[in-house]
Amino acid sequence: MLNNLSIKNVAVIDSLDVDFHRGVSVLTGETGAGKSIIIDSINMILGDRANKELVRYGTEKAVVQATFDAPESVCKILEDNDIDIDENQVIITRQLTKEGKSVARINGMVVTLNILRDISDELINIHGQHDNQSLLTPAKHIDFLDAYADNEQYINEYKEVFQRKRDIQKKLRELEMDEQEKAQKIDLLEYQVGEIKKANLEKGEEEELKEQREIYVNAEQITNSVNEAYANIYSGDDVQSAYDGISIAVDSLSKISGLNPQLKNMYDSLNTIMYSLEDTAHEIKEFGDTVEFDEQTLNDIEERLDFISKLKRKYGGSVDAVLDYLKKAESDLSDIRLSDEKTEELNRQLEDINEELKQKGEKLSKNRKKYADVLEKNIEQSLHELNMEKTRFKVETQNDGEFYENGMDKVEFLISTNPGEPLKPLVKIASGGELSRVMLAIKSILADSDGVDTLIFDEIDTGVSGRAALSIARKLSEIGKNKQVICITHLPQLTAAADNHYLIQKDIDGEMASTSLIELDENGRETELARIIDGREVTDLALSHARQMLINAAKDKE
Repeated sequence: MLNNLSIKNVAVIDSLDVDFHRGVSVLTGETGAGKSIIIDSINMILGDRANKELVRYGTEKAVVQATFDAPESVCKILEDNDIDIDENQVIITRQLTKEGKSVARINGMVVTLNILRDISDELINIHGQHDNQSLLTPAKHIDFLDAYADNEQYINEYKEVFQRKRDIQKKLRELEMDEQEKAQKIDLLEYQVGEIKKANLEKGEEEELKEQREIYVNAEQITNSVNEAYANIYSGDDVQSAYDGISIAVDSLSKISGLNPQLKNMYDSLNTIMYSLEDTAHEIKEFGDTVEFDEQTLNDIEERLDFISKLKRKYGGSVDAVLDYLKKAESDLSDIRLSDEKTEELNRQLEDINEELKQKGEKLSKNRKKYADVLEKNIEQSLHELNMEKTRFKVETQNDGEFYENGMDKVEFLISTNPGEPLKPLVKIASGGELSRVMLAIKSILADSDGVDTLIFDEIDTGVSGRAALSIARKLSEIGKNKQVICITHLPQLTAAADNHYLIQKDIDGEMASTSLIELDENGRETELARIIDGREVTDLALSHARQMLINAAKDKE
């Protein structure tokens, strides 16, 4: 149940804080007062995407907060996500900045929108102004039946097998080709595999070749520098080498190293340097001996690098990518050569899956048929209560043996609104007011079968007036005995029948508009109901009429 709603800086709403109660609550007000903004705010709480345009002009962020008494199903989801709950109270907060950044919290803990959406269907069921259009789309009728029959588990089991069937069908399509196409594909893959294999590529080879090329290209400079370094370090003809100088120093210190520990340390250090210098000099000499300029070798390296570059352009951006392509090409070649055998195996798997899918589909169909009979009787009875006494309603299910994504059935609602007329598709018969009542009948029945405690109807009474409006008011009052029902309405009949009445009004202060939502007392209810009745101004006659409607509604409840 929704206990409290707080909205700050959302569109025309500056600050709004309202408590809701059990039973039927109506929200009324002039067109453009901001009713849709309240619905948008509730949808934010339930995990809908929030547009930064909702942030009130001139403010930094919008904040919506709602407090619920949550059912056990919601508490279980939150406990599984390590969110603390105190006495089943759930506080959801959604913050939206003017830059479009959104943060959601449940009981103070930051959560993802996915968690909000997971619990939203368990907290509130919102019927929007455009939901009636789903009744005009026969493909959506099956969803109403599945919701009533609680077919989620059956559908998930069916879809798992259906996806496996799709995967096999995809593999079969990939293998299907005529002989000419098959021969051409084999020739191409054989050439590609042969070309890459002949190259004898190795990982790291390209980098090593580039290093060798650098040495060959700079061979003369390397040789001169190495020889000069060797001469200065170890074996100079014109000048004393570093090694000779250090050697003399070592010899001098050796004569006195035994006289003092510090002299001994200096002698040992210098001696180590001398031997290290000698080793380094030999390494330089050996490296220099290996460097020689060979034009043919350089040409061979350049050709190899050019060949590797061409393979990279054809089969990938790196040697690793070329080698990966080789593995795939060899696999594809094997698949094509063995395509007949693979096709036979996949077809055998497909037969088994079709049989499994048929079993799952027929199980689902049986359950749909079972609940379709009950649903159509309940809807028909509910329509009779909604001032459509002669209406006949049918939930038609057809299983044509084909496999669809959500089963083997096609479901369509049929209706006859006048005696003697045959049942026809709902889309061809129902008026706007009749669609509203059919939707209310469905919603009222689904409300009895699910665990959602709060139902919100945004102008469920579109296209309805007179006795039909009174019947809708009575139906919602009936639902309100066990559920919390919140309605945005323009109907005086529904307004009078409500247990609680809230007025949405927009005030303009200077150049800024602000919407407020206030709970009305008895006098306030009479005045607002009189305004709805007259449509222009609150007259004594309208007030009298409003007072009588409230009295009659109270008697109906009794």
